Amino acid sequence: MKKTILALAITLSAATLSAAQLLEAIVIRVGDRVITRTQYVRRLHDASAEIEQTTTSPAEIASKKEEMRKNLSNDLIAELLIKDRADRLAITVTPDEIKEALVRLKEQYGMKTDKDFEDSLRKSGMARADMEARLHDTILTNKVFGRELRSREDLTDKELRDRYDREKERYRLPERARLREIIVIKPEDPTKVEAARERATALAAQSRTGDFAKLATTSSDSGTKEKGGDLGEVTRGELLPDLDKAVFNAQSGAVLGPIETKSGWHILKVEARLPSEVPAFESVKDRLRKDASEDAWQRDYKAYIERLRKDAFIQINDQYIPTT
Repeated sequence: MKKTILALAITLSAATLSAAQLLEAIVIRVGDRVITRTQYVRRLHDASAEIEQTTTSPAEIASKKEEMRKNLSNDLIAELLIKDRADRLAITVTPDEIKEALVRLKEQYGMKTDKDFEDSLRKSGMARADMEARLHDTILTNKVFGRELRSREDLTDKELRDRYDREKERYRLPERARLREIIVIKPEDPTKVEAARERATALAAQSRTGDFAKLATTSSDSGTKEKGGDLGEVTRGELLPDLDKAVFNAQSGAVLGPIETKSGWHILKVEARLPSEVPAFESVKDRLRKDASEDAWQRDYKAYIERLRKDAFIQINDQYIPTT
């Protein structure tokens, strides 16, 4: 079972009040909708399991769990508010939409049969009906957001350019160099090392007077030989220290080496030195749109939930919230 399926399973689990729930302690009430203590505990358990599956550091796990516990009541209130808003907007989800979502979900995780899907759900402790309920709520929420929150495509060029002017240093490119390489690998047999060194020296001399790319294709031991030794762009600090120092102290067009490292000898051609620079607006426009829209969406979402909270009856019974 992939981790993100569990992540989907733990979201949007709020339910409406039923006769059976009247027998249980109610932790949160939003209008006619409630979260019972059993539902709250289940959400805590599933969210904790998701954190444990996606995080390796014990300290980070503890920190994420603490943050999750702190935010859980507000998250559940938001979910209930969105469901209530969907009712007011007459937004519904059809059985066909749930079926289509199930098909996409199975395709996403490479599950070819219903049995594969059922087995995966069973391993996560879920029934098919539970997952269908989660998908229903996810689709419903997306429909509400699609109706009432601004799309990233609505951001104008002026808004993006204003953000670029304010935050362009964030998009600054580091100092770079465009390189080609010829590598002579150091033999494991000590008796052959000197011959390899002499070969590297000879190749370096040839590379300074001939076609570097052609020589790399015919003589390099590196996998880049098929591309004429083309390494593309590298940033300062990306190479081994001796290579990095040589490259970023050289001029465009320089051929360096052979430089000996633990693995062999490197002959490098600095085809171009590229300074640290802020890219033009047009070249980062799509990235700006993505970054700006995510930030804007978060702001819009927070403001939207706050607006819904102001008009809603909300009750939190802290005494029923689990403390462990």
